[in-house]
Amino acid sequence: NIKINTYIMKTVKTIAILCLLFLTYSCSSSDDDSSETPSTENLLTSGIWYLESKTPGSFTACEKKSSFEFKTDNTAVIANFEVNSGTCEAIQPVTGTYTLNGSSLVLTRGSETISTTINSITSNELSLTDPNGDTILFDKTQG
Repeated sequence: NIKINTYIMKTVKTIAILCLLFLTYSCSSSDDDSSETPSTENLLTSGIWYLESKTPGSFTACEKKSSFEFKTDNTAVIANFEVNSGTCEAIQPVTGTYTLNGSSLVLTRGSETISTTINSITSNELSLTDPNGDTILFDKTQG
């Protein structure tokens, strides 16, 4: 009788432990958002985007230092570089605004408005088509 009671108690404890482990495992990742795909807006505002390449055409090494920073308040800071007397120089950054609607990205600087289409975006690469039909590739590395 004592052996049977001891066996039953051990079995009940084992089942209880397995149930607790199962419940703990099944609930542990329910609040984890890391598996969700970031939105286009979150990716766009994730840091500074530097010019990398253009098709057709290309950017000079100096132009590749130029950047766009899209902020969460819908402002954009545009930093341009150009060669002046043989030296690559930064031009005063310009602040504009942007609107994002699906894959449509519209930049406004003063009276100038540029409508682009986002072809693709990841955490490290942004591909746009500009109004001329050129594809412009940005990345997170300057130069």
